[in-house]
Amino acid sequence: MDALTDVIGLLRPETVLLGGMAGAGRWGVRVPEQPGPTFYLVTEGRCWFQAEEGDALELGAGDYVLSARPRGDSFVSAPGGKTELSDDAFKAAHWVDGEVRVGDPDLAPETRILGGLVRCDPANADLLIGLLPRFVCVRSTEQAASRLHTLVAIVREEAADARPGRDAILCRLIEVMLIEILRRQSDALAPPVGLLGGLAHPRLAQALGHIHADVARGWTVGELARRVGMSRSVFARRFCEAVGVAPVEYLLNWRMALAKDALLRRGGSLDEIAEAVGYKSASAFSTAFSRRVGCPPSEYVQASAALTPP
Repeated sequence: MDALTDVIGLLRPETVLLGGMAGAGRWGVRVPEQPGPTFYLVTEGRCWFQAEEGDALELGAGDYVLSARPRGDSFVSAPGGKTELSDDAFKAAHWVDGEVRVGDPDLAPETRILGGLVRCDPANADLLIGLLPRFVCVRSTEQAASRLHTLVAIVREEAADARPGRDAILCRLIEVMLIEILRRQSDALAPPVGLLGGLAHPRLAQALGHIHADVARGWTVGELARRVGMSRSVFARRFCEAVGVAPVEYLLNWRMALAKDALLRRGGSLDEIAEAVGYKSASAFSTAFSRRVGCPPSEYVQASAALTPP
């Protein structure tokens, strides 16, 4: 079982906003705060990108950035440039042919940036945030860049056309885009602590696969260690170092993620959900759910329904 595919499938990512920006002369833009990860592709020219509390990063045509927590992202034409657009000003900015124009209106645009917001199922959106570093930059010279450019081009084409199946195609394209980025991160020399850290180690990846293949099983550290050919102590230590939590803690977290998804989307009785995620009774499941989520399953469903737009 592929743990990364499992997680992305549960998140149901989709593109809900896609737009472009064109800059001429000297300019600076602070991107409005977004509710989910945002991707940017520089399609023309050069600029500087700076994440909140981070160093400025020079970008050129073909460079791609995925920002996990876009609360203070900014783009400037040159280092030290001032950012001028607030959220309200961004909405009221000068738009030409579907893109925001910034900088000197008398000059032809020198830099163009395409951006898109990725929204995930709110029940487990924090799973994606936990997988990603603050931001990921893929240079145009990297092998992954050509695949990402193709995906972004198709996303752009689909978003502009209301053909049958548009939403389904966009969701699949965003899933593939995220997997491309996350797969690249797990192959890095120092992958981030979390699921990607575990997937970077073949034996730990096997253990994660066992958990995802049979989440209802009462896995123990000893059994998982035997399955992957490691001693119990070494396996437990390396799993904690790479994934950030103990193996049983990861199992319980994944059970709760599946339970929340079932409660909100797939339906079924509490007894059925309990059995599917490894609990012997609805009461045992409700107790575990309350302990980890902070409220009983029934209250969780009611609260989620109240937050969902009609």
